[in-house]
Amino acid sequence: MQLVLLLLAVLQAAPPPAQSTVRGDRFQIAVPQGWKILTSGTDVVLEHTTGASLLIVRVEAARNLGEYAQQQAERIMTPLGFAKLGEPRTYKDTHDEWVEYEIHGNRLSDPHRILYRALRRGTSFYGIVYEASEDDYEALLTDAQGMASSVQALIQAAPARRAPRRGR
Repeated sequence: MQLVLLLLAVLQAAPPPAQSTVRGDRFQIAVPQGWKILTSGTDVVLEHTTGASLLIVRVEAARNLGEYAQQQAERIMTPLGFAKLGEPRTYKDTHDEWVEYEIHGNRLSDPHRILYRALRRGTSFYGIVYEASEDDYEALLTDAQGMASSVQALIQAAPARRAPRRGR
């Protein structure tokens, strides 16, 4: 019995899985274990070992976040066969606001689900696209939402100004 209690105590004290950080265009996100960074720069593209993907991109300010989110969700669903756009879900507090759509469709004959989220965090706007096969979608949804929630704006220093050259 003491061995079981000791084992449970060790498991509870174990550190959480390792995370890394990846930078995009003036933002960074935390990436959990199991996700591979495909590109980082302007956009961040991540892929899970199951084939699921996550795209995060900084976008220009949207005047109406709801309209912008719907337009982008419709654009994303266009290449899918038999695509259906779900009802929007929204969230708003003093620092964050987001509108998200779930999209069901097929890539060739493989059923896929996509979650599109337009996010306003402070004065920055982001587009987040999570896509997975129907079988893997729910299992990785928590990871995708966690990465979307971890988006942090980075302040970039203004370029250094050169001192004026004096004539010789």
